[in-house]
Amino acid sequence: MILGTIKDSSRYYSLGGGVELALKYLAEHENELENLPAGKYEIDGDKVNFSVSEFEAAKPEEKFFETHDEHIDIHVTVKGTEWYGYAPAEKMTSEKDHSVEKDNRHFYDKCEDGLFFKAMPGHFLIFMPEDAHKAAFTMQEQGYVK
Repeated sequence: MILGTIKDSSRYYSLGGGVELALKYLAEHENELENLPAGKYEIDGDKVNFSVSEFEAAKPEEKFFETHDEHIDIHVTVKGTEWYGYAPAEKMTSEKDHSVEKDNRHFYDKCEDGLFFKAMPGHFLIFMPEDAHKAAFTMQEQGYVK
């Protein structure tokens, strides 16, 4: 897992062409992201794309950890305060479902070996396939997040 700021994102281009394309897009469009409506957007077809979501942050126990076998997942909090959970995927045991088509594995562990932190606008997180992660929740008052 990597936590960084969009303004310093060029440091992570060496992770690969898709990561570089995604981070360049974020840096070049950072001021426009807040105005994008919810939906899926393509940067390089199905190879590099992103989704914009808007939601009320949930309680941590209402969310699950997930991993992706085939892709790297980059998260950006554009508006509001979002909390994240991280744990090594090898420590996860209670897989509830797996979708090969969507490249998602969901885990409902509480995960004693994990850590929890908040991300503010202007930060991004990169989760590799071995990084189980939980998003879209809050440890404080619930509120709007984009």
